[in-house]
Order: sequence, then structure tokens, then C-alpha cells
Amino acid sequence: MGATLLLAFGADAGAAIRVNQLGFEPQSEKLAVVTDGAASNFEVVAADTGKTVFAGKLGAPALWKPSAETVRLADFSALKTPGEYRIKIDGQTQSDRFVIRADAYRALNAAAIKAYYLNRAGIALTPQYAGVYARPAGHPDVKVLVHASAASKQRAEGSVLSSPKGWYDAGDYNKYIVNSGISTYTLLAAFEHFPQYFAKQNLNIPETGNGLPDILNEALWNLDWMLTMQDPNDGGVYHKLTNKTFDGMEMPDQVRPAPRYVVQKSTAAALDFAATMATASRILKAYEQQRPGLSARMMAAAEAAWNWAQANPAVVFRNPADIQTGEYGDTHLDDEFAWAAAELYIGTGKDSYYRAIKADQLPATTPTWGDVGSLAWISLAQHRAHLTPAADRKLIESRIDGLAARLAANWKSSAYRVAMQEQDFVWGSNAVALNQAMMLLQGYRLNGKPEYLNAAQSGLDYVLGRNATGYSFVTGIGTRPAMHPHHRPSEADKVTAPVPGFLVGGPQAGQQDKKDCPAPYPANLPATSYLDHVCSYASNEIAINWNAPLVYVSAALDQLTAGASMEQKVELSTLERQEQLLQFDSFNNDTALALGLKVIELARAAGKSVAVNVTQDGTMLFYHGMPGTNADNANWIRRKSNLVNRTGHSSFYTHTEVKNAGGDYDKLPGLDMKEFAAHGGSFPLVVKGKGRIGTLTVSGLPGAEDHAMAVAALQAYLNINL
Repeated sequence: MGATLLLAFGADAGAAIRVNQLGFEPQSEKLAVVTDGAASNFEVVAADTGKTVFAGKLGAPALWKPSAETVRLADFSALKTPGEYRIKIDGQTQSDRFVIRADAYRALNAAAIKAYYLNRAGIALTPQYAGVYARPAGHPDVKVLVHASAASKQRAEGSVLSSPKGWYDAGDYNKYIVNSGISTYTLLAAFEHFPQYFAKQNLNIPETGNGLPDILNEALWNLDWMLTMQDPNDGGVYHKLTNKTFDGMEMPDQVRPAPRYVVQKSTAAALDFAATMATASRILKAYEQQRPGLSARMMAAAEAAWNWAQANPAVVFRNPADIQTGEYGDTHLDDEFAWAAAELYIGTGKDSYYRAIKADQLPATTPTWGDVGSLAWISLAQHRAHLTPAADRKLIESRIDGLAARLAANWKSSAYRVAMQEQDFVWGSNAVALNQAMMLLQGYRLNGKPEYLNAAQSGLDYVLGRNATGYSFVTGIGTRPAMHPHHRPSEADKVTAPVPGFLVGGPQAGQQDKKDCPAPYPANLPATSYLDHVCSYASNEIAINWNAPLVYVSAALDQLTAGASMEQKVELSTLERQEQLLQFDSFNNDTALALGLKVIELARAAGKSVAVNVTQDGTMLFYHGMPGTNADNANWIRRKSNLVNRTGHSSFYTHTEVKNAGGDYDKLPGLDMKEFAAHGGSFPLVVKGKGRIGTLTVSGLPGAEDHAMAVAALQAYLNINL
């Protein structure tokens, strides 16, 4: 691409109205950024007819220093009607089209995960699964050499080992344990937090239909490779598998044959490996039938890697003199020790691992490959209800909430309404925006503060077009997506459009690739220093760790925004009416069976995955976990049911009552919250004239949706229209 074309495209991309080019959930906050001009009003119009459907006033002008722009906000959150729209302002070109619809990010989420399949090493991508991006296999890695830096008594220099599978790390063709750790963990966390979202997702990959959700199938392609990178003789983990130099801009099967090496064991690699394997072990316990013995093997591997790191606590990786590929060097390892210890603690219940976290010394920060401490906080918060007494639950919650509050404060004070500050425009700045969003979502999942959800929404809006360049930074998504990423297959495959679903690095003022680029950057400011050219590895490369938070955030916003909207609509009087009307004339084992099956029927019809439990007089009469549920769901069921038995009200009634009063529904006075949960989903079963005799409990969806499904099943069985 020549400089003239680049400049022209960049100017067009700098359109005055910047908006998420994909769209919004109906209940989400919806903002656009408008460069300041004479107008003070805006309209939202139907994209096809031009009919005005919403009108509003622009916010006050404000300066955004990272782009040196004075901008105003257009807030059209009140528009919730599904449709396709544009924003119109007098004297300006209308905005890009965007949609409002439920599950607005499902296609984006699928594309972001499928991008990992399209970046697999060691496998031919066939047209059946890859379409026009089909290619022969490259880098089989079944005969990899032990580099001198990795040699040991049992594996001398030049020894041959097999280390197939895995994902190409970024725009290059090498594989790195450190970056694989955070990438794979984030995919696993997305599934663990929102299993129902992924339960029936069909990515059309070779493993689809094998009894595992496809997001786990894709993660396993990399996990299987990671397991080969552990030395079975001592538990240490090789830092990377690589050529000595980068391959050229060619397809994987066409590069010049060159030896591939495993290079030096490192403490960071061992700890990232341990944390990821411990996480995978607990999630894959539910899939023993599909992958027999794998969960136990992963936990054993995790503990072996931890033991190696304990014996080798400061082996910092530096490229040997003859290796010139990516380094992922990290001299600060406290965060890696904490993350690995946290995952091993959750998986084993051993208090020694909790003590090894040194939780009081561990800050909460926005995650990066070199700063993984907050991954520990994410997992501890997720499992806080059944940690041992050694864990400081209050500290766990305060760390998450404290970071979310700081990010939300930055978001609220920003002229662009993003959490990003000037110092955040670093190499991979788009991933910073999304990892900030991911941490905001952890805060929202803890306490339901709307500003956390709205700030996270803005992080996704930013990478999809509400930014100072006017680009959508995800290939294949939006009106003006990045078209020329620094990604070898996208450049060499002779397909005009790049491999879809990849998040590019994003603006940052360093311009480290300036000398290598035939075209100039169109701007130099932190938020505008971006070049959509294959030469620009500093602003336009792709990377597996950048795509991972895109997967997490897109799923979470779809799931949590829908749940938030449902919760906002419920009044306490409505819940009281449900309890008064949904009562039985009689109840027995057959009733319990029919009721449980009705929940499963409704969940299947809605494409959801839940666990359901029916009890009578303390006896469990029905339990079923649909694919994607696990032991955590059973624990939620137990705790929610306990609350109903204690209060006599539905768990969502108590949740709503406490929330409406401004209280913390995760800290109910006088109750051990390891035994009780004030989250929706458990409903009292009452026989007329006899009173409460049991509970119906659903788990797997946001609390409001769990409750709604239980109520819907009761309505259907009792034939009562509320």
C-alpha cells in the first residue's frame, strides 16, 4: 500500500462521529464520540429509511489529551429497540451503521476464538473448516532439538523431542510458554465464568461435536503443546520453541526449512505453566469421559513445575546469543509465583499454597503477559465461596473492587469516556483497553455496580471504532477494520481480506518500526500513532494474548448486560406475588421429576446450559447438570437452597431486598457466606395448607436469569399465568 492511499484512508477513518461499528446490547450504555463543532444536538436515525428514532443533546466539549482533540459525547442509551441505525449531526457525515440487538457480540466472540484455530501450528487447515483461509500444515515440530541453553544430563544438546500442536504466538511462527499462559488462562476463565454462553457454540473446527465445548477444544490444542514443553525429568519448563531467527513473510508450509529448538528453562515459564495447568485441571474434571486422566495429569504437571520453580526461583530468561526471536523476558517474578500459588491452592485446597501467594503484598493491576498477579485475584474471587478459612475473602474482594473503582474513575473523567490514560498507550494498547474492561467486569460480577459494566462496555466500544483513528481494530469486524495486520499468513495467503477475528496492537507513540515502513505514520500522538500496514509490527501486529481478553469481554458483555437488564426490571412486589401464586396442591417424587425435566426442556429451547436440583424435606429428588456445568454449579445450588430454607423466600427475593436497601448481598449479617448465597435461582416449593416443603434451584446463568428459568418452569408445570 502506498503512502498516498494510506493517508487518504487515514483521513477517511478520522470521521467526526466515532461509534462502535458493530453495535450494542439493547440494555447497554450506548455512547458515541463527536469532534467538537457548531452543532449541539444529535439524532439517531434508522439506517435504511433515515427516520429519526431518537434525539438528544451533545455533552459539553472536553479535551482528550492523548489525541489532542476536543470532543463531545452523544448518549443514546435510552434507545433499546432492536434495529440498524446511524448517528446524524447537522453539517457532518453520518456515522457508520451499527446494530442494537440481543447477543450483539456472539459473532464477534466466535470470530475471536476461531482466529486461534486459524493460527494453529502443525495442522493443515482444510476448506471445510477454514474456507478461503485453508492452508497446508506448517511447523509439525515432531523433531525439535534441545538447544545448548536447555541441555541437561538426561537431554543433551541436540537431543530430539516431539512438541507438536500449539498456536503461532503472533505475527511470527514461534511458540512461547509465557505468552501462552495468560492467553490460554483467559480463554479458560471465560468458559469457567460463563459456561452457558459457550455450551452450544459451534465454531466449525475439526473437534466440534466431540462432547467438549469448542472453546475448550481450542484451548486444548495449545494445552496439549504446553504439556510437551515440560521436562519430565525435573519438572522444569522450556521458555519457548523457536527457529534461531524469524521466518520470512511466507505461508507456514513455504518457509525455508530450518531447525527448531526448545530454549532454556525459566522460572517465569515454569510458573505460568503451573498456573495454566492447575486452572485447566479443575475445568477439565467435568470432561473425564472425553479426555480420560487428563485433569489429574495436568495437576501433577502443575505441581512438578511449581516444585522446579521453588528450587530455581530466579532463572530469568534472556535470549542466547544465537537466538534472535521474541524474548518475553521478565525480571520481576513475584506476580508469577502468586498466580501459580493461587491456582494450585484452588485446585488442591492446600493452605501452604495460599500462604505462598503472599496476598497482602500482591497488588491488583491490569494484566499483561509480564504482570499476571491479577489473574490470581480473578480466580480467587471466582472461587471465594468455597476457599479454606486461610483465605482472606475481604482482601480478595477489596483488591478487585479497588482496581475496578480506579479504572471506573478514569473512565468517568475521560473526554472519550474510556479508562485508558496516556501512559496506557503502549505496545499492544488495544489489549490494555480490553484487559482493563476484563478487570472492570470482575468488579461488576462482585457487586453489580452499573458504572463498572458501563466502563467495560466502553473498552469494547473503543477497539470497535470509538477511538481517535476511526478504525475497528478487529479484522473482519466493522465498517473500517484493520486490513493489513503484521501477520504472515494474512500477508502471504493471496486473499485480499486478512484472517478475520484478530485484534491488532493499536496506537502507541513509540513507532519502533518506523525505519522498516515504506509509508509514514499518519499521526504521532499516543492515541493516533497507528499505521494499518503489514510493516507495522509496533502498532498492527496480532498476538494470542491480545485476542484473549476480546474473547472474554465480548462474552461477558453479552451475558452480563442481559442479566443486568432483567434484574433492573424486577420489583420486590413482583417476587412476592410469584411466591404467593406458584404453590402446589400436592407434591411427590413424580412432581419433582417433572419439574426438573421442565427446567431442562426450557434451557434447551433457549440454548442455555444449567444445573437443576429439586429437594423435598431435605432429600434430593432430582439433580441434573447439562453440558458445561460443573461442581461449582452444585455448590451454588447448595448455598442458594440453604438461603431459601433459612429465609422462606426465593434467593432472588433476598438478593433484591438487600440490593434495594443499598446492602452487600455477598455479606449478609449472621450468615457464613460459604454456606449461603443471596443470588437468584432457588425458589421455595410450597404445598397449599402445609407450607414450604422444599426448593427448586437453578444454576448456570446470571442470578436473575436463573430465577426467571425456575419461575418459568413452575408456571409451565402449574399452568399459572402470572
